[in-house]
Amino acid sequence: MNLQEYKNKLELKKTEKFEKRKLERKSTPEEIIFILEKTLEDWKTIKIYNVLIQQNPQTKIIKKDVEQISTGNTRILQNELDNEKYIKYKELREKVYEKHKNAKELSTKALK
Repeated sequence: MNLQEYKNKLELKKTEKFEKRKLERKSTPEEIIFILEKTLEDWKTIKIYNVLIQQNPQTKIIKKDVEQISTGNTRILQNELDNEKYIKYKELREKVYEKHKNAKELSTKALK
């Protein structure tokens, strides 16, 4: 196996891994973006969950998923969204990470 074949194989594995995660994920990319936006607005996860259920009673998302996504711990593939929405998603995710990082730093300072 040459280097190019090896790289192709790694890329294929990576793609398969993301596709599997996408199938396991119960939320749509639009729901993920909504959750990230409301997290930045300091909504509680239960409120976000209730709004999602009211907007779409057939959604498969559960409260635990909302809590996990609100930490920024989810990934949307670039081919799931158009380029503009994908850029927005990446910015929101970075802001959520930063928010949680700052909150963690403040809580550790308060303990000292």
